[in-house]
Amino acid sequence: MNVIARAPAPSVTVSGGASGPPTPPASVPLTFFAAAGAGGVAFGVALLLSSSDAVISPFLPQVLATAHFGVLAFLTVAVLGALHQFAPVAAGRPLRSVVAARITAGVLVPAVWVLAIAFAAGRPGIVAPAGLAAFVAMCLAAWNLSGPLSARGGGVPVIGLRWATGLLLVTASMGVLYAFDLREGWFALLPRAVAAHAHLGLIGWLGVAYMSVAEKLWPMFLLSHRKRNRSGKLAVCLTPIGAVILAAGLLGSVAGLMFLGAGVVAIGLGAHLTSLVAVIRHRMRGLELLHAFVIASAAFLIVAVIVGTIAASSSDPATRLRLVSAEVMALICWLVLALLGHAHKVVPFIAWTALKTRGALPTGGPPVLFSHLYDRRTAQVTFGLVLVGACLAVGGLLASQGAVVGAGGLAVALATLITAVNLTLHPLALLRSQPAIEGRTA
Repeated sequence: MNVIARAPAPSVTVSGGASGPPTPPASVPLTFFAAAGAGGVAFGVALLLSSSDAVISPFLPQVLATAHFGVLAFLTVAVLGALHQFAPVAAGRPLRSVVAARITAGVLVPAVWVLAIAFAAGRPGIVAPAGLAAFVAMCLAAWNLSGPLSARGGGVPVIGLRWATGLLLVTASMGVLYAFDLREGWFALLPRAVAAHAHLGLIGWLGVAYMSVAEKLWPMFLLSHRKRNRSGKLAVCLTPIGAVILAAGLLGSVAGLMFLGAGVVAIGLGAHLTSLVAVIRHRMRGLELLHAFVIASAAFLIVAVIVGTIAASSSDPATRLRLVSAEVMALICWLVLALLGHAHKVVPFIAWTALKTRGALPTGGPPVLFSHLYDRRTAQVTFGLVLVGACLAVGGLLASQGAVVGAGGLAVALATLITAVNLTLHPLALLRSQPAIEGRTA
């Protein structure tokens, strides 16, 4: 959600005090984040425009397009940008190729936009090749990330990211099969494939990726030190296993597998929440705006589990469909809140490093800190907007009120747009002032 840097960041320090390999140039993750910002705005607008359809059926073309804007153009693009930056830091080993990272963004971003628009337009002939292009880009990303993730050690974050990257490929493979089936009608996979695909992607790929990154960032931001991290390890190991079993049960309409998978997922998600509580309990720093985002996102995760459990026990197909739609939306809101919250920490860190490398930070007066690269009050407004939007989106689906869902979409679009602008203006101002800084220090 920010674009400024061209120069590579300096070497990072990994656990043990050793100097690790350099992270990719800041322009790599920031390109993904900028594209994700646009995807987030598109998701909110699409939710507004498809709100009347969303309360009828999640399988209508406009609703499928909205889901792909949210899960692919917004969440997946943002998380892949974060992993291109984070995986080398966590594992102490660089990406296989910076060029491949740029190609990934160059192929993935237009592909997912074309895919979503093709769904909205009801053009299965375009959905299939766009889905195939997105699949190729995700395979390239997985190959690139396999460089750092093949390193030994790294603890819970690396273990979780291995799972997440593997499930990215499984989810993408399902998506390609679904895209071609939509055109050819091979297996009549709709709607079973949609439910399985959504849960595997949101819980197995995106959810586990977020949990893995959080296990590194939460303790770092709060200076929280635990002797053991059993809950974090349980979360990143059990959640993907449960997601695979759940997806298989949904795809095959096997009730036993669905309940088994849901139970394992619930234990994994419970361990994730337990880890969050433990980090907060052992903190040496006070809570800040990030943790308001994180705690609110955790609340939506709990809502998703509760609504999903009620849906599984419902005997009325229409009620079950409505509850599953609300559950999936709650999972999306869980990740959207977490993403926007962490963006206010991660993007300024990357931007600050790039600005420092380019000599664009003022040398006189008080030092420029990460928190100076965005406006705090605006960030608080963002939190309020996205929280209200998430509540309206989930509540509107539960109550079958399209107007309420649409209002939620508008709030999410505004929150994402404001975040993108807020995280961009201050670094750009410093970058433009670079000649003046150089003149004063010459």
